[in-house]
Amino acid sequence: MSETEGGAQAVTDADYRILAETLPQLAWIAEADGTIVWYNQRWYDYTGTSLAEMRGWGWRTVHHPDHVAAVTERYQAAIALGSTWEDTFPLRGQDGTYRWFLSKARPHRDASGRILRWYGTNTDISGRRAIEERLRHSEQRFRALVDASAAVIWNTNAAGELMPPQVRWSIYTGQTEEAYQGWGWLDAVHPDDRAQAADTWAACVEARRTYEVEYRLRRHDGAWRAMEVRGVPVLAEDGTLREWVGTCIDVTERREAEEAVERARQAAEAANRAKSQFIANMSHELRTPLSAVIGYSEMLGEELEDIGQAALLPDLRKIEAAARHLLSLINDVLDISKIEAGRMTASAETFSVSDLLRDVSDSTGSLVEKKGNRFVLDAGEDAGAELGSMHQDQTKIRQCLLNLIGNAAKFTETGTITLTVRRHREAEADWLSFAVTDTGIGMSAEQIERLFERFVQADESTTRQFGGTGLGLAITRAFCQTMGGDIDVTSVPGAGATFTIRLPATLSPEESPAAEVEAHKPVEPHEQHETVLLVDDDPAARELLQRFLEREGFHVRSANDGRAGLTLARALKPRAILLDVEMPRMDGWAVLHAVRSDPDLVGTPVIMTSVVAEQGLGQALGATDYFVKPIDWDRLKGLMERYRPAAPNEARVLVVDDDADARERLRRSLGREGWTVDEAENGRIALDRFSQARPSLILLDLMMPEMDGFGFLRALRARPDGDVPVVVLTAKEITHAEKESLNKQADRVIAKGSMSLAEIGRQLRVLYARSASEPVPGQLQGLIARLAEQDTQERP
Repeated sequence: MSETEGGAQAVTDADYRILAETLPQLAWIAEADGTIVWYNQRWYDYTGTSLAEMRGWGWRTVHHPDHVAAVTERYQAAIALGSTWEDTFPLRGQDGTYRWFLSKARPHRDASGRILRWYGTNTDISGRRAIEERLRHSEQRFRALVDASAAVIWNTNAAGELMPPQVRWSIYTGQTEEAYQGWGWLDAVHPDDRAQAADTWAACVEARRTYEVEYRLRRHDGAWRAMEVRGVPVLAEDGTLREWVGTCIDVTERREAEEAVERARQAAEAANRAKSQFIANMSHELRTPLSAVIGYSEMLGEELEDIGQAALLPDLRKIEAAARHLLSLINDVLDISKIEAGRMTASAETFSVSDLLRDVSDSTGSLVEKKGNRFVLDAGEDAGAELGSMHQDQTKIRQCLLNLIGNAAKFTETGTITLTVRRHREAEADWLSFAVTDTGIGMSAEQIERLFERFVQADESTTRQFGGTGLGLAITRAFCQTMGGDIDVTSVPGAGATFTIRLPATLSPEESPAAEVEAHKPVEPHEQHETVLLVDDDPAARELLQRFLEREGFHVRSANDGRAGLTLARALKPRAILLDVEMPRMDGWAVLHAVRSDPDLVGTPVIMTSVVAEQGLGQALGATDYFVKPIDWDRLKGLMERYRPAAPNEARVLVVDDDADARERLRRSLGREGWTVDEAENGRIALDRFSQARPSLILLDLMMPEMDGFGFLRALRARPDGDVPVVVLTAKEITHAEKESLNKQADRVIAKGSMSLAEIGRQLRVLYARSASEPVPGQLQGLIARLAEQDTQERP
C-alpha cells in the first residue's frame, strides 16, 4: 500500500478483490462487448462451476431453459445501447434447484465516454419473491371474496373518509367515485337515518372503536334497503391507525321475515286470548244453569226428607251428581286454558299430610267401591305420623290425587287401589312421593308415551269403553310441575299401573328469570325512596309508561315480571309501585300480597294495572267476600250468620241477580233461616231498593244488564251510608291470589286503556301526597303543581 497526502494508506486492487469476495451477491466483470471474464467465489460456490466453464457466454448454461433466450436478448440489447442493465431470472444451483436473482450491471467508461468494462451483481431474491407471491395470492383471494360476498365491502383512510376505488359500493348504490368520496357516501343513506349514521361513525373514528349501526341505504334502483353495518379499525405495526375496513349486509328480507313472524305471533296471541275469553265467558253461561240444577236438587232433597218422600232421593242425587260432573269438566277446560296461557300459579299453605290423606280417602270411598274395588292407604308407620307437614298448594295436591285415584277406579274392576305415601331427603331438602297403584288393565309403552298429552287417552277403544276427556292427566302433570315436582308412570299390560307424584315438601320461591338488564341493575343509594317502580311483562306498556313518567319528572325503574319486581321493591323501597296483574311466574296479586306482608313495604302505594279489571276493580271497591257459583249452601249459611243482626226483625238481605231462578232459590233458602229478603234484577234497581230499606248484607252477582255488579259497587261506596257488607256471587273464575286481595290491599286498580296517562299521573300525585310522613321529593314538586293545575282546568 502507498501513502496518501493525508497520511492514510491508499486503496489497492487487493482491497477491491477482497471486497468483491466478501459481498453476499454473486459478482462478475465483463468486457465492453459483454463477454464475462471474471466471477467472484460466491458464483462458483452457488453454481458449482469453474471459470473455464463460465468464461465468455458460458453463464447461459446455468440459466433456466425457459428464460435464457429472453435474458440473453435483453442483456445484449443493454450492451449495444451502453445503458444500465437490470433483469430478474432463475439460476440453477449446484444442487440442481433454481433460485430467483435480481441482476444489475453498470458500464465503466473512460474520459472520452468509451465503455471499458461492465461490472455486475446477482442478488438472491427468492425469499422476497415468495413473500410477494403470497401477498399477490392473498390479494387475489381477498378480491375473489369481495366479488363472491353478498355484502358491500368498503374501506376508508385513517380519517374515516371513503377513498376510491370502492367498486362494490358503486355497483350497489350507483354512486360515482366523485359522489361517494370523503363523506359523500352519506348521501346514499336514508335522510331519517343519516344523522345517526354520521354521528356514530364520527364517534367511532375518534375513539378507534368498532362501528356498528343499522340504517337504510338507497340501492342503485332507488329502493331503500335495511343494512347491518360494521366497520373495524386496522392498526399498523407501530400502533397507529392505518385504515378502516367494513361491510354493509342487506338484512331487508330478514327484517321482513322477523316482522312477519312477530305479526303471526301477535295474531296467535290474540287468537289465544280470544279463546281464553270465550272459555271464560262460556264457563259463566254454563255455570248459571248448572247452579240452578244443583241448587234445586239440594233444596228438593231437603224438602223430600221433610215430607217423608225419601224414596225419591236416589234419583234426585243422580241429577245432582250428573250436574257436578259436568261442572268438573268445565273446571278442567278452564284449568287447561290457564295452563296454555301461562297463568297457572301455586298458592302455598302449611297443612298436615295425614289430614290431607284422610280427606282424600273419605272423598274417594264411593268412587272406588263403585266397581267392587278396595282402597288401601299405605302411609308408613304410625299411620303417617312421620309424614309431617307440607308448605305447598294443598288444593292442587288434592286434585291430583283425586284424578289419579279416579282414573285407577275407572280402569280397575274387583281389584285393589293403593295409595302409598313416603317422605325422604333429596338434595338437602324434604320430598314426598305419592304413588297410586291399581290392578287394572295396564298400558303398553306406546300408550304411555302419549298419556300426558291434552285431549288424548291411551287409545280410541279406551275412550269408547271408559269415557273421559283426556284432560285429567295433562292437568295433573301441569299442576305437579307448577309445584316444583313431576309425575311418572310405570305399567305392564294386564297387570295394572303405578302413577307416582314427587313434590318438594316446601314450595320453593320461583327462580328469577333471565330478565332484562334493567331489573338487575344495582340500586344506587339516591334511588331509594325516590323511585317509581314499574312492573309489567309487556315491553310496550313498560316503555310507554316509563317514557311518560320520566318526561313528567319521575325517576323510574322497571321489571318484566313479578319476581324481579318484588326483588327491586325490597331494594329500592320505592315511593309508589305500578303493578300489572296478569304476568307469568308470579302474578300481580301474589306480588301485592308479598308487598303488603313486608314490614318495609306495607305502606307503599300500589297502583294495579290489568287487562282483566273487572274482578280486581270490584274487589278494590270493597267486596267483603265472594262465592263462585254453584253456591256452597252450608258455607253461605255460615257466612250469613256472621252478618245476622242481634235483633231478629233487622235481619234483612238484598239479593241482586238478573237470574230470577237464582233469586228465588236464595229467597227460599234464606227465608227458612229467618232472613227478610229484598230482590233486585240489576244494579240500578238495587240502589232504589237500598234507599227504601237499608239491608244488613248484600248478595251481589257481577254479570248483569243495565248496571252490573261493579257499577253497583262504585255507586254504593260513593254513598255516605254505603258501608254495608257485600258478598259477591259470580260464575266467573277468581284465583286464589285474587281472593287474597279482597282486603282492599290495592290502593288503586286501573284497567289498561281506560285511563289516560295524565290520569295515572294524577293518581300518583294523590298517592304521594298521602303515602308517608316524608315530604314529596323536590324534583316532583313542579310536576305535582302542574298536575293539580291540569286537574282544575279539566273540571267542568
